[in-house]
Amino acid sequence: MLEILGEFALLALTSMGVGLFFGLLASFMLKKMRFITVSSIKESIIVFCMGYVTYSIGELLHVSGIICLLVCGITMAHYGWYNLSPQGKTITSANI
Repeated sequence: MLEILGEFALLALTSMGVGLFFGLLASFMLKKMRFITVSSIKESIIVFCMGYVTYSIGELLHVSGIICLLVCGITMAHYGWYNLSPQGKTITSANI
């Protein structure tokens, strides 16, 4: 029983770590690389690609890609949102 709980905790923590890493990486890229934020299309592509890369890396590491993607999305929503241009915020938001 404890072995199963340990494996579950390891899977969850590893998945959250991968998602947090890529979410912070995307936020850092949007903040420091200002040439990306010139075009709202480039910003949207960065947000989409980082989510896809996060899911793919999670699956390659045999952890939950869904949890990785969820944590990455939450991290980018919390930290990366403020680094987007107004047009980028409009394009990447779910409010249509």
